[in-house]
Amino acid sequence: MKDKYSISVVIPVYNEIRFLESAVCYIDSFLAEHFHDYEIILIESGSTDGSGEACDELAAKLPSLRLIHEGSRNGFGSALRLGYKNATKDLVWLITVDLPFPLDSILRALPLLSRYDCVLSYRSKDNRKLFRKFQSIVYNTLVKTTLGLSVKHVNSAFKVFKRPIIQGMTLTSNGWFIDAEVLYTIKKNNISYIEIPIELIDRKSGASSIKFSAPLYLIKELAYFLKEKDK
Repeated sequence: MKDKYSISVVIPVYNEIRFLESAVCYIDSFLAEHFHDYEIILIESGSTDGSGEACDELAAKLPSLRLIHEGSRNGFGSALRLGYKNATKDLVWLITVDLPFPLDSILRALPLLSRYDCVLSYRSKDNRKLFRKFQSIVYNTLVKTTLGLSVKHVNSAFKVFKRPIIQGMTLTSNGWFIDAEVLYTIKKNNISYIEIPIELIDRKSGASSIKFSAPLYLIKELAYFLKEKDK
């Protein structure tokens, strides 16, 4: 039985040529099986590996797909803001090309949306390398302490929102800090949410866009956000 909700899936794309087609087609097949009405919004951000052309081919092949060429690489947050803005369905769900969680996680979240405005997640299983785990612990502790957040994980990948909720947020981050900015907005506006445990599937192949310098940029974004938020 297909769900009563319609859903917009936002997929940011930057240099994902190796797995782009298989991931998008898999997502499309999953959505067709479980939703009566859905759209996939690809935000392609100036890829240099042929991903832009591959997105064009997918858009010609899949009726459910809407393609937006951002034109340049402005950051993960910039791509998400553009995708959120252009969503048209009841729910908005972020998925990245590396498929960092089982897609059927959404089936656990859907019943909860009768009581909550959004469903967030925390990592029930994390097989990342020790250094990545350490980075995450330091960043999560810093952000939660500084912004007064009570969530278990700031940047756990699975999250789904009712569209008016995410489109009603005034988000400014262009980078990875957008996750923290969303959570701060949820707290500030008393938006109802629940966290559910979701297994993290670490990327085994392909190139991650998260570099070793990412935590430094995140801290820089946090400092800027703290400076600007009360103006």
